[in-house]
Amino acid sequence: MPSAEERPMGSKKSARGGGPHRNAGARGRPRQIEQAERREKLIEAAELVFVETGYGAANVDDIARRASMSKKTIYQIFDTKESLFAAVIAARRAVLASMIDVEACNADASPENVLRHFLSEFARFVLAPRQAALYRLVIAESQRAPELAHAFYREGRTKARSALTQWLALQHERKVLHVPDAASAAGMLFSMVIAEPQMCLLIGESPEPSEECIRERVDRALDIFLNGARVRGDVHGMAGKKIGRIQERGWRPVPAK
Repeated sequence: MPSAEERPMGSKKSARGGGPHRNAGARGRPRQIEQAERREKLIEAAELVFVETGYGAANVDDIARRASMSKKTIYQIFDTKESLFAAVIAARRAVLASMIDVEACNADASPENVLRHFLSEFARFVLAPRQAALYRLVIAESQRAPELAHAFYREGRTKARSALTQWLALQHERKVLHVPDAASAAGMLFSMVIAEPQMCLLIGESPEPSEECIRERVDRALDIFLNGARVRGDVHGMAGKKIGRIQERGWRPVPAK
């Protein structure tokens, strides 16, 4: 039996002979899909206009031309330019959110592989020109619309760091890694990987980093982090034995005065 989507739009009867009511529902779904597609196209066009001209200079006429839509159609979907700008920010946040999946970090994967994948994906997203351009726009509009800037940060980097913090805390609980302060460790990892290249990208000091540069930076960050956080056994006991060997060679601590 064909589904409602498969039946011709102009059909007068359903497959069960139920009359026009089921057919009205069939006609409604394509309209809903068309509305969603128009909304997505409009958001993409608005993002380009906002980035190119700035929020203040952008107007609905420019966005309508870029989206090949009428102003009337735009206002049917978004009441104001502010709501359209908020939708642009939300769309980019959604892209990042779709990349964050703590459940994908299963217990069978090694910490190094999990971290390398997570940090590489995050770096590719944050250090892409499109994201950098939107970041500049949000900073420029932060005084006029601080709530959007806060949402951009909170739902972006903060959400990613929260996912990493949860995973690190789990590794500490399982005694896989020694990470007593998972939140600080997550912040340090993100900073090592993206802080400097992101700043250089935002101020135009350097272009988008290559895939090789991102890979090398992630590898260096992981080497530093894991060599400091990897569980090695009785760390304090090892330190005590090392001091003992030094003292055997004639060194003694200077008494406090």
